[in-house]
Amino acid sequence: MKTVAILGSTGSIGRSAVEILDRAREDFAVVALAAGENVSELRTQLVLFPGARFTLRDASSVDALVDGSRALAGRAAGFGDAGIEALLRDTRPDIVINALVGVSGLLPTAIALELGCTIALANKETLVAAGEIVTRLAGGRPDRIIPIDSEHFSLARMLRGHRAETTEIVLTASGGPFRGRPFADLAGVSVAEVLNHPTWRMGPKVTVDSATLLNKGLEVIEAHWLFGFPYEAIKVVVHPQSVVHSLVRLRDGSLIAHLAPADMRLPIMSALYDPEMRAFPWPSLAVEDLGSLEFRPLRPEEYPAFALAREAAAAGGTAPAVLNAADEAAVDAFLGGRIGFLDVVTWIEEALGAHERRALGGLGDVLEADRWTREYLARRHGETAAPRSA
Repeated sequence: MKTVAILGSTGSIGRSAVEILDRAREDFAVVALAAGENVSELRTQLVLFPGARFTLRDASSVDALVDGSRALAGRAAGFGDAGIEALLRDTRPDIVINALVGVSGLLPTAIALELGCTIALANKETLVAAGEIVTRLAGGRPDRIIPIDSEHFSLARMLRGHRAETTEIVLTASGGPFRGRPFADLAGVSVAEVLNHPTWRMGPKVTVDSATLLNKGLEVIEAHWLFGFPYEAIKVVVHPQSVVHSLVRLRDGSLIAHLAPADMRLPIMSALYDPEMRAFPWPSLAVEDLGSLEFRPLRPEEYPAFALAREAAAAGGTAPAVLNAADEAAVDAFLGGRIGFLDVVTWIEEALGAHERRALGGLGDVLEADRWTREYLARRHGETAAPRSA
């Protein structure tokens, strides 16, 4: 039996992981849960997994959960970044599901790798901001970082038998809720419209990134570090049905596609059991129900954020960390109603344009680029610097 920690246990990925692990008690024991502010959901999870220790984002949330209970107080590992570190060091799980949002997932990934854990990674920002460093921490062992992402899960599955023969990998993008509309026409769209994704149900940050297609740019960077392909060999196409999650082109020019339901429980389950494949207990695809599958080129004029992500990826060094931090700050401001949808891209462009790119020596360089970006945008737009997401 393997032990598991879930970081971000009350988010969409975390809740799906809890559902899977509740059904797989003969294979896994949940020993650690880290949540943000959803005290009631975490309380339910702690009842479900009575052997698990926990942490929350801030002390007041921990106090609200414990509320005089000695038993719960004894299971608490503190709060914030220090609480997550204590949780991991105290429990030393075999598998860490990192479903934290934003660059807040970076240090827990580094700690887990130091402890020898396998990382089931849903926090793509870890590899976007610090892929060079994180892959170094993994000691050149790709099996220590297993992606929880529909596209990267499907790529991993196909590359397992065809890595040496693959010359190009292709990620698919749904195109989000505004597919086909010129980006300049979206100035007045509301937060509710942006969060109404046509095929996936995700957290608000990821859903906004999907609407700008910045999310797909982050996934290109993630794929580069996970699978070692140069950026020129990573392509993206728009596929509205979200049935084909990725394709690989082989040396002979042929393509292999991976089709699966739009259900994140599949990549989560795959990561937990890797390299073994288990039967999926939820609905799978029926070939006769597939209907028409569309693919079309990604038009940069529709998705300027994707182009910025490509530029940051090519620049390397601290540029991807700045890209990520600017996006986190801008999305936070948009969801808070302080800026419009188009301003998200403007903020990213401003930060990348003002930043002096540097090489990465260690995690400190990533965190400094992140800090600089948030403070720069706060000064420029008269806001309090947005904190790192949690």
